[in-house]
Amino acid sequence: TAESPHESLGKILMNIYLMGMMGSGKSMVGKTLSQQLGKPFIDLDSEIEQSVGKTISEIFENDGEEHFRNIESNQLQEYSDSVVACGGGIIVNEGNRTFIKNNGKAILLTASIPELSDRLSTSGNRPLLPENNIEETLTQLWLDRQLHYLDTAEFTIETDGKTPEKITEEILNQLDS
Repeated sequence: TAESPHESLGKILMNIYLMGMMGSGKSMVGKTLSQQLGKPFIDLDSEIEQSVGKTISEIFENDGEEHFRNIESNQLQEYSDSVVACGGGIIVNEGNRTFIKNNGKAILLTASIPELSDRLSTSGNRPLLPENNIEETLTQLWLDRQLHYLDTAEFTIETDGKTPEKITEEILNQLDS
């Protein structure tokens, strides 16, 4: 059987953490990347919703952001040798940043604010995103989180105008180098 050019990466036991703003493509790219590496794909927000039996928006609304962040921190530590799409705000917690750095490789997916706004305009159900002033809110979130993202990530991949397959290829090439 012919090995894929990156098959050896899949044999390395580690997590790959995809970080970035909501709408940066973490879930879509994560699915493609996990297939390429032969590792399980974990969408952290979906896992939280399943374990709690509420949507992220309901957790924010009923229990508050702090409660959600505690659940998120606990859930983050449940996985090994997986591709993990993290929630956009996972890096606000210093313990999460340290855990991610110590337990795998973190990749920051970025997109321009107009691109994020365009992608999110149809997604709905984003607790930190108001109905109006989406670009303003995204800009402020990025400014608040940017240093934490950059400090945690091994490298950054720009996603504007790229397919999940193209982004995955760029990630694999970076991991391989």
